[in-house]
Amino acid sequence: MPNMQDMRITKGLELSQSSEILENVDGSFWVPSQTDSEKVYKVSLLHNEWVCECPDFQFRHITCKHTYAVKFCIAVRNLNNEPLPNVVSKDAIQCVRCGSIQVMKYGKLYGRQAFRCKDCGKKFREQTLIKKAKYDTEIITITLDLYFKGISLRKVSDHLKQFYGLDVPFQTVHRWLDTYVKMMNQYVATLTPQLTGKWHEDEMAIKVKGEMKWLWNVMDHGTRMQLASEISQTKNEVDSMKAFLRAKEIAKTIPKEIITDKMGATPMGIERAFIREGKPKHTVAISGATTPHANEWAERLHNTIRERNKTQRGWKSDNTPLREGQRLYYNFIRGHQSLNGLTPAQMAGLDKETWMSLLQKALTKS
Repeated sequence: MPNMQDMRITKGLELSQSSEILENVDGSFWVPSQTDSEKVYKVSLLHNEWVCECPDFQFRHITCKHTYAVKFCIAVRNLNNEPLPNVVSKDAIQCVRCGSIQVMKYGKLYGRQAFRCKDCGKKFREQTLIKKAKYDTEIITITLDLYFKGISLRKVSDHLKQFYGLDVPFQTVHRWLDTYVKMMNQYVATLTPQLTGKWHEDEMAIKVKGEMKWLWNVMDHGTRMQLASEISQTKNEVDSMKAFLRAKEIAKTIPKEIITDKMGATPMGIERAFIREGKPKHTVAISGATTPHANEWAERLHNTIRERNKTQRGWKSDNTPLREGQRLYYNFIRGHQSLNGLTPAQMAGLDKETWMSLLQKALTKS
């Protein structure tokens, strides 16, 4: 048989669902009586203590059903990211069950602060950006940053164990990479960078699952923004065309000039990619030169990719999230010495980002 306090919680939930609870200007609430349709009780938060005008509270000084009804309403607002009442601080920790702010710290679990509600006894963990995530969002973004700075999956796992006391398998780290890189890349694809109209294109050999393939990279000259990174088995005009089509999709504009090496398939690839808009001017780079017609920016990008690929000992598949994750890191996270510490995204009129800010924006848009 349920005790009296459990019955008050149940009736409070029924009240919050069936009756209209009104908030006053001072942050107090009017809650209808369940027994008398003409009566309402005022529930207020005074000095972090909920008080009610009902007889149950006045005589017993315990949390009544009307107070529980208010707490449930506040909890629903909190879950729906709606504005909280004036009397509740934005920084207040609320019980996920009854909405009470009478909670106490209760140790840590998986690196996140745990709490216990003094009103209903519910134990819960600190809420994070990613709902129902086992680990804190900060831990996830730390793994992203470490990995794309050149640390292997197993070393990232070891780092989390040494410094945070978390036993995170390297397979879990890889799953995070796969999930959140795709999410952030979908958000980034909605942005429109302000480019200079001069593109560089070059291809490099790369090992994928033990087999040598070609990685086509396209970047903007003035901003250094990497627009495309496409893998192909062969090295013909169709492969070249796909790289330019992808760059055009990201840039949302047409270049005035494209600088490439002397590969014979490139002119036809450019023509096929821009057949509807008109072929941009195609300039063949002068090898070893530092003139505006040099392709040294694309070559420098290749050196960055080779350095990272060496640590990875090759990629496991063509569709690896690491390829797009590296592009995110290169464009939005890492400051470039040649750009006076700015990122290509900043040079293109976009925001300077961190892994956390990118993830927050991606989750908001999803």
